[in-house]
Amino acid sequence: MMRRTVLFAAAVSLSTASLFAEAGPQFRDTKSQSLSRTGVASSKGAPSLFLNPAALAKEDGGGMGLSMDLGVNSVLLDYATWAADNYKYLNSMDSLLARIGPVDNKWAPFSQTFLLYGNWQGIGFGVLSDTRYNLTLGKAVVTPVPGVGALSDLVLTAGRGFKAEDGYRFGFALKYIYRLRYDDRLVGTTDDDFYKVKAAWQGPDKGWADKLSKLGVAGDIAETRQGVGLNLGAEKDIGDDWTAGLSTLDFPTILNQRFLRPEINLGLAYHHDVELVPDLDNRVLVNLDWQRFLIPGTPWFKQLKAGVALEGYMKKRPVAYLGMGLNDGYPTFGVRFGYLVYLSYVYVAEEIGTYPGQEKLSFHKIALQAEL
Repeated sequence: MMRRTVLFAAAVSLSTASLFAEAGPQFRDTKSQSLSRTGVASSKGAPSLFLNPAALAKEDGGGMGLSMDLGVNSVLLDYATWAADNYKYLNSMDSLLARIGPVDNKWAPFSQTFLLYGNWQGIGFGVLSDTRYNLTLGKAVVTPVPGVGALSDLVLTAGRGFKAEDGYRFGFALKYIYRLRYDDRLVGTTDDDFYKVKAAWQGPDKGWADKLSKLGVAGDIAETRQGVGLNLGAEKDIGDDWTAGLSTLDFPTILNQRFLRPEINLGLAYHHDVELVPDLDNRVLVNLDWQRFLIPGTPWFKQLKAGVALEGYMKKRPVAYLGMGLNDGYPTFGVRFGYLVYLSYVYVAEEIGTYPGQEKLSFHKIALQAEL
């Protein structure tokens, strides 16, 4: 009897998992990233469409903004140094084979994000382009083997937040997703994609834009997918200094006739005004978030995250913050300053998983934002 129960449970888990594609859009704004991607109970404005749409109800006025960021890591910088030393051999992969050296079999990710967003009286919208490319160059006996990967999301989203009695807030966000996906993998000479990658990498260098196109060669051979979906959220103020939040993301979201894996997020935020920096209104923010997938057969939690920040305001406008956190033990750090136009730096450690030949990685991200 026990054996039948175990086999039945395993069959249900496998059949259920087969209904679901990969995870949905993973975008978080730079502040959330610096706080270990937390913010279920503390997000603000239109970026909350991607984390907890109920936060839209906190905004009595409105605003709009534009954010752009680039992310690199030490391995990608090693690749750049290596390419500068060996550029004369780029038209001969056989010659490169003897000169791979410290970049051999290491995956080098590159990310770029563009977000245009706005909100007014509880209504928000966002236009997001969020892209990550991976590349490597390794050896297989006597032949060089490139490795490439891409995950690029174009997301159009709009939502609404509602206030209720006793400090409750609720919200929803509708979204359209256009995804380019090429799973990270090595492409050997028996693979047709090898020649596409080789042609792109060995082509003439026409400037910085052409360099980026070579990094993102996987985007040219990626599969295209389209879908629509829904994010739901709720918040509750607990006294003057505490807020609790709950969101269900991609619940449901369909991409190419398959469901994306929905997830649930729970969050608790402590926010308290302090007097630390003269001539600024200061606030301490502490976040604790818990996340898991809403499908059978997955662990009871995917991530447990904590973040803390010191924020500065001038005439109720944010002018600076310093934040840090832990995401399943991996550290994050971020700082932002400015007025109307902001400059941000974020350090993010790799969260989950490794690919063949890939080490645990970290990103350095520089972001430029403008908000009205």
